Amino acid sequence: MLKRRDYLFLAVATAIVVLVIVALQPVPGYMDADYYYAGGTQLAQGKGFSDPFLWNYLDLPEGIPHPSNSYWNPLASMIAAGGMILTGKINFLSARIGFILMALMVPLVVAALSQRITHRRDLALISGILAIFPGYYLPFVVTTDNYSLYLLVGALYFLLLTRLTAPKSFLLGSLAGLLNLARGDGLLWLPLTLFAVTVLAFREYQAEVPWARLRRSVLSASLVLVGYLLVMGAWLGRDLVAFGTLLPPGSKPVPWMTSYSQIYTFTPGQYTFQSLLANGWLAILKMRAKAFWQNLSTAFLAQGMVFLFPLVVIGAWKVRKLFVVQFGALGWFILLLAESLLFPFASVNGGFFHAGTVFQPLMFVLIPLGLDVLVNRLREMKHSLRQVSVLLPAVLLIFVISLNVMLVKIRVIDSGWNEGEYLYQTADQFLVEQGARPQDVVMVRNPPAYYIMTGRSTISIPYGDLETLLAASRKYNAGYIILERDGTPKSLIDLYNHPNDYPDFAYLGAIGDSRILLIKSAP
Repeated sequence: MLKRRDYLFLAVATAIVVLVIVALQPVPGYMDADYYYAGGTQLAQGKGFSDPFLWNYLDLPEGIPHPSNSYWNPLASMIAAGGMILTGKINFLSARIGFILMALMVPLVVAALSQRITHRRDLALISGILAIFPGYYLPFVVTTDNYSLYLLVGALYFLLLTRLTAPKSFLLGSLAGLLNLARGDGLLWLPLTLFAVTVLAFREYQAEVPWARLRRSVLSASLVLVGYLLVMGAWLGRDLVAFGTLLPPGSKPVPWMTSYSQIYTFTPGQYTFQSLLANGWLAILKMRAKAFWQNLSTAFLAQGMVFLFPLVVIGAWKVRKLFVVQFGALGWFILLLAESLLFPFASVNGGFFHAGTVFQPLMFVLIPLGLDVLVNRLREMKHSLRQVSVLLPAVLLIFVISLNVMLVKIRVIDSGWNEGEYLYQTADQFLVEQGARPQDVVMVRNPPAYYIMTGRSTISIPYGDLETLLAASRKYNAGYIILERDGTPKSLIDLYNHPNDYPDFAYLGAIGDSRILLIKSAP
């Protein structure tokens, strides 16, 4: 059994790692985190669920400000707002308080989950250490995104998924609600949870007559629904009032798109089931087969930390009779299929990586189990291999920690951990010097980042040609555009390279590799 000093060791080690990552990340770092942080600042300032920018046009927004979360769900923004309300300060460090606390709790819950499944202290400790160093996920656990939330909720979910009771059914429904409130694809957890409690009810009460088991199953499912609606009910009502639909309207055209760039389309109505069919069934199947393969690669490389996925499979096979493992494997495969088939382009651009985080705690439990099987096999072989087998757990941890250090160096230190945040500060100062007024709207690659760094309303550069860009600027009164070298659409590359050749624009200057232009047709 894990002892108090084991949990203390995991807590201290986690705190050290978390604080290092916090110190290396002065800004959210990428659009998703920028968006959630921006939403949190709006809430903390009493402005409600409202965006003073547009990062997409999928729900045909009428103007700025615009009802928030028409594509992404709000829980991360709500957590960020809670930290800022707690401190009374509108800044990124305050916004991260909730995410830091969740990241600190994850290894402790994972260790408890491992103890429950393996009944071994050594394996539980290894699982907890793996949760401290979660590989490709480590750079993201303390920024304003859903990673630490999904890790914690996933660990709690699988911890509860044992012997069925009424309180557990309610809590599982509540956790499913949290997963959905965090992400749109979290809706999948409602049917998965209903399935789980139904199966558990029939398995655990086999001695009862069929109608009694059915009654227990219905009761458990009802409690799941109550827990889910307690979390999600108010938000569903808000979407109904704000958008006239229970689901975020921005996701409606996405399944019919044929490239990720089309998420930034200015005319989403053109993407329908019929427009998808016009590409032919062969092309449609190829798109989804490619997405399935790429997401499977993500599972091996990111979720399995490069070489550890085989240990996940071996560990799962060892404890294959446990319902929590059976359900985890089924849920993971259903998520893989759903993401690949319904949202092929969004899923390979981070959707499956994000959504799959919830299964990582179970993988952290299965990896040392698989290693234990391997160690036992080596001990049964030649005597010379026994000493090697003793070293394998230490080798595993050294490999994992080294991989994590390398990933943090590449993703956080070497990249500078920003996607234009500091560029936008400098660019806005330049615009003010050129006569930009506070109410002037700017068109950029990453509108949430520009807003959080400057407070200026922004809109996204739309997918399409020059005429589409001008149409968007006229509708939303955008007077300036910033074209970044790495973020300019192919259709606008010539505008980036030769800004003086276009009469609709006035080239104001450059900041680094970015071009700043005045849109002459703007009011």
